[in-house]
Amino acid sequence: MTSRSQVRRLLADGLGYEEAGRRLGVPAGKAFLIATGLPADGGGTPATAERRRPGMPGRSTQHLAGPPAVNPTSDDTTRHWLRRRAVADVQMRRAARGHGVGPQGERVPDGVRDLTDVLTHDHDRLTALVKQLQTLPGARQGATEAQRRRRRAVVDVLAEALASHVPAERRWLWPLVRETLDGGDRLADRALEQDDEGPDALAGLRRTPPDGEDFDALAERVGGQVRRHVAFADAVFARLRQTVPQDVRERLGAEVVRAWRDGPPPPGAQEAPP
Repeated sequence: MTSRSQVRRLLADGLGYEEAGRRLGVPAGKAFLIATGLPADGGGTPATAERRRPGMPGRSTQHLAGPPAVNPTSDDTTRHWLRRRAVADVQMRRAARGHGVGPQGERVPDGVRDLTDVLTHDHDRLTALVKQLQTLPGARQGATEAQRRRRRAVVDVLAEALASHVPAERRWLWPLVRETLDGGDRLADRALEQDDEGPDALAGLRRTPPDGEDFDALAERVGGQVRRHVAFADAVFARLRQTVPQDVRERLGAEVVRAWRDGPPPPGAQEAPP
């Protein structure tokens, strides 16, 4: 039979209860009970006298009393089961087929011409794409092949949207900010710095296969950049609405809508000044 002195001798040598119990052939919780006279799974906070007993550790002892904690969602068997359940669910498959990649509806609703409203609607579309990218399971969540293809498609749509959104802001929004707002140069310079950070991450994301964790990390980085851009621009829009006359905002907004509708000019063509 294991004695208290045997357990305490091993503890004095610097061993923990798990190792002491293993050497003595008893469970760790029983080794704790022998050494202290207290159950390892005792509820509540030990009294001061109990905390002073020889062998009392300075942290919780619950782990000594039961099996190690396991997160079932990290188990490959569980992930495979969840995927099979999702694939077998008719309603989930029907919903997935009916929900296309990208935001729904027109890029700019009819009648919207205010520059700040035009760009706000486009920001909503960018945000919706980022949410789709974050909602779809990635490699760490055991994404299926169909989900990986869908994530890739969302990235392509996001890149296409940014390819016309960013130039529109550079041509019409930030020059207006420089001309009309106090501290406009500082605001515009900060926005352009944000824009310069985006292409490398987005290009890297498009080059990365969607079946690895590198894709997940780059997707999170691009999503963060989009969210920061939208929050910064929204604060600027509020100031423009207070400072710039509505007819000026509507004239510039109409220019943006026209540029998006007509597409980029052919190579070699000169752009008209804003």
